[in-house]
Formats: sequence, structure tokens, C-alpha cells
Amino acid sequence: MRHDEPMSEIALLVNSAARAGRAANDLSGILERLAHHGLKPEILEASTPEAVSQVIAASLAPRILLAGGDGVLHHALPALAGSGRILGLIPAGTGNDAARAWGLLDGNLANQVDRALAEPTAIDLISGGPRPVATSVISGFPAAVNTRANAMRFPKGQARYTVATLAELPKMRPQDYCLTLDGKEHQLKAAVVAVANTAYFGAGMAICPEADSTDGLLDICVVGQVSRLELLRSFTQIRTGSHVDHPKVFMFQAAEVTIKGAGPARGDGETLSDLPLTLRSDPGSLLVAGVGLGSAHDQPNHLPD
Repeated sequence: MRHDEPMSEIALLVNSAARAGRAANDLSGILERLAHHGLKPEILEASTPEAVSQVIAASLAPRILLAGGDGVLHHALPALAGSGRILGLIPAGTGNDAARAWGLLDGNLANQVDRALAEPTAIDLISGGPRPVATSVISGFPAAVNTRANAMRFPKGQARYTVATLAELPKMRPQDYCLTLDGKEHQLKAAVVAVANTAYFGAGMAICPEADSTDGLLDICVVGQVSRLELLRSFTQIRTGSHVDHPKVFMFQAAEVTIKGAGPARGDGETLSDLPLTLRSDPGSLLVAGVGLGSAHDQPNHLPD
């Protein structure tokens, strides 16, 4: 869009690669629902993940509608965090863990578009890495699982993470970590270290079931020195969050976390950084429309004047 053209109230970016390309089929339905509200968006296109934040930053629209999953959200965050612009997230990915945590999954496509036009809630992000993170930063065994799952084309959804878990399990070894939580140091050996802003990762696994992305704190889940069988059992419990009762699972909260150890860390399911890494809660840095509204029909249009 040229800057001498009238500014659109909203811009829309659809991740055409989400759900193995099927998310692109949602575009006509999204445009139809926006037209129902009398809205014609500026259409944004990004050919690579790295281009997502660039095209959003170049738009002047005060509200960005993003149709995709956790991956495209992650790459949009550098342009949205602290900008004062509103994100309308239309879940169209495989995992959709951010949308799940924020109550944006319910209903049909029209319901989801309506929520993307609603009043925003200020959401915390995880800062300190090369890019902000919305859901969680993981290291250890789940980082290996996530890498493998992202490279798989089949099966889809949660089953993909199950297959990746079983494939990576024979190589699992607990590692030495030093965690510094708000200045207090913990030396430990762990199979999993997850620093979470929301409850879910890996397509709905409740790694930190009490995490609240509006409380200014990070939730930390450490799965300690467990055998492969114990780890497999704990992963079967993560779906419901009951793993937190395992004697070798430790839960913490902190505003700042430093992780020292070996290996990579992944954020929102994407490659983030090698360790060591210092992470902080960034309170209220992202404005997200329709958080917690469920599947209400004909949500009023609350676009700014």
C-alpha cells in the first residue's frame, strides 16, 4: 500500500502454508465475514517466515488480522510487540497453542473472525531471545521432538507429536542445567526445561497448566532425571496437566529466568537460540482481540474510530 492511499482500518495476512496449504482456503470465508461487517482489509503477503514481520511493519493499519498457527504468530511478534496495534488471531495452524490458551479456538470461521474484531486484552510476552515468544520456550527432549515434528508431513495434528516423541525417545539423555530464577540459582539434571507464558505446547499438551499470560510471571516446568519409560509416562499425562504431580516434575514461577546448558531452545515451536538464554516476562506488550470470548455469534465490531 502506498502511503498516499487511504489507510485501511485492518490488514489481513493469511499464512498460505498453514495446515499444509489448506489454510489458504479460508481466505474467501474471512473476506466474506469481514464484508458482513462492512470491512475491506488491506491484504498482506509474505513469501517467507522472515518477511511476515516486515510486511506487517510496513502496513499502517491499526489492527492486524493474522490467519495461521503458532509459527506465523511467532514471526509476526517483532512487528506487533509494544506497537499498540491490535492482533486479531484467526487460528488456522496445526498446533494453535496460543489461540487455545487465549480462548480463540471455539466456533466456526465466522465466529473466529468476529472475535478478531473485538476489544483487545493486553497479553504478556516472553522477551530476551532474538524474537519475542507468545507461548513457551522449550529445551531438552521436547526441543528435539518439536524439531522432528515440524519436519514431518504425516500424520497431522497431535498424532504428529506422538510419533515424533516415540522416534526421539531412544536418544533421550537428561542434561545438566543451571537455572537462575529471579536471582536464585538451581543446579539440576533434567530431561525437559520449559519456560511458559501460556499453558500449552505441542498441539494442546498442558505443560504448565496454571500459566497465565496476563500475570507478569513465567511458569517453569522441569522434568528431572527420569528414565525413558518415566518420561514417556509423563508425556502421556501432559495432555491433562496431571504430570505436575509426578515426584520428578518441578514447577516454578519467576519474572526472569536464565537457562545455562547445552543445546538449542525453541520458541512457539520455532528455532530460537542456543543456550545460554535469559528470558523475561514482558507484561502487556501484545494487544490481542477477543481473548476469552468463546464462540459468541455476531460479536460487535469494536474497531477503533
